[in-house]
Amino acid sequence: MSKYNEIMEHIELNDEMRERIIGNIGARQKRKRINTAVKMISALAACMVIAVGAAALLNRDKLPQTPDDSSPNVAKSAESEIITGSADSGDEQKAGGYDVQEYGGTQDLSDAFGVELHDITDLPFEVTDQSYEVMFGEFAEINYNGANGENCCIRAGKDTEDISGDYNEYSTVKDTDIDGVTVTFKGDDKRFDLAVWIKDGHFYSVSLSDGTDEQKMTEIVRSVMG
Repeated sequence: MSKYNEIMEHIELNDEMRERIIGNIGARQKRKRINTAVKMISALAACMVIAVGAAALLNRDKLPQTPDDSSPNVAKSAESEIITGSADSGDEQKAGGYDVQEYGGTQDLSDAFGVELHDITDLPFEVTDQSYEVMFGEFAEINYNGANGENCCIRAGKDTEDISGDYNEYSTVKDTDIDGVTVTFKGDDKRFDLAVWIKDGHFYSVSLSDGTDEQKMTEIVRSVMG
């Protein structure tokens, strides 16, 4: 078990992997829930454990042959090392350097993260489930999911850095004023997939898996602003 703990201590996502995850959770996962990303990360961590474990077996004579009773992690299982927590409000799940804190609703999420967010009152699809989370401690995220794979994702950052996760080039980029805030719509032709803006020192984004027209996107942004 001490061999396992020694190996686990060295498993950590680097900055490059972390940035790729942030991006993938954005535009690339419009039709997927965050839980899919958690499973992918967990699988990656498991593969790393297997690879490092195999190397450790080849060099087992170089590792301690008896458990180190001074380590408080000796009795922990592989599952608890890779992911801890549950889906209850405020619980935290970790896989290496990846963490997500889940909350029961918009108010709890806003209070915990310190950035005001509001639920969208009317989406262009029927919402079957939704989630409220803080990712890496750096941005808050609300996901609305539909029965046919539709998704709407709201994000709010701790500062003005672009955390939308959508860095695609769109043929149509348009700035519009919504309640005194300049909002940038991005899409193709007359449908917009992404809206981003900065308010009170925080970056906000709304992305839609199937896009929508300018009027509907404006209504959605206004709902998020409250």
